[in-house]
Amino acid sequence: MPASPLSFTRLRAQFIKEVLSVLRDPRSRMVVFVPPILQLLVFAFAATLEVRNVDIAVHDQDAGRGSHELLQRLDSAGFISHVRHVDSQRQLHGLIDRGEVIAAIAIPADFSRRIAAGEGGHAQLLVDGRRSNSGQITVAYLSSIAAEVGAELGPGAQAPVPVLVRHWFNPNLVYRWFIVPGLTGILALFSSLLVTSLSIARERELGTFDQLL
Repeated sequence: MPASPLSFTRLRAQFIKEVLSVLRDPRSRMVVFVPPILQLLVFAFAATLEVRNVDIAVHDQDAGRGSHELLQRLDSAGFISHVRHVDSQRQLHGLIDRGEVIAAIAIPADFSRRIAAGEGGHAQLLVDGRRSNSGQITVAYLSSIAAEVGAELGPGAQAPVPVLVRHWFNPNLVYRWFIVPGLTGILALFSSLLVTSLSIARERELGTFDQLL
């Protein structure tokens, strides 16, 4: 009984043939193995999903309880290495333009008063858009800090309930532990497409493409 065109035996033989063909050709080995390894090493460090040791600038026109609490939170934030205090909006813009800080906060004169009155304090946040990914992450961090300050200092605010968080399997929250496995799968998918293209091109060059049909 003739074997089916889609039989597992023929598919297995074709798979072994293609693997051996790739391994025997130095150029094919270079194309298949070198780019994915280089991409994995480069993307794992280039595609950052965290922000650490950044500088921000603050122009405090309030000097009240609310701004003092906000500045204390910024000084103790783990992702901020240094908080620069400036005396004017122009200095704030200059630090952003020169790339010396990733974000700048302008606190208006009525910041503390509005929080105490329950109106909600407003502050201007300037972010360096040239570093879009890090900038958006910084915005999320700073927005969370500002929301905590507003909730604690507002009228009728209650003492926050302490929550102890323990991260299992990745206690240091190293983003490479979860980005590298996913990146490996993506690169493996593209490598399989590349190998298929190389195999079809090689079969056409050898004139044996019709035998695959």
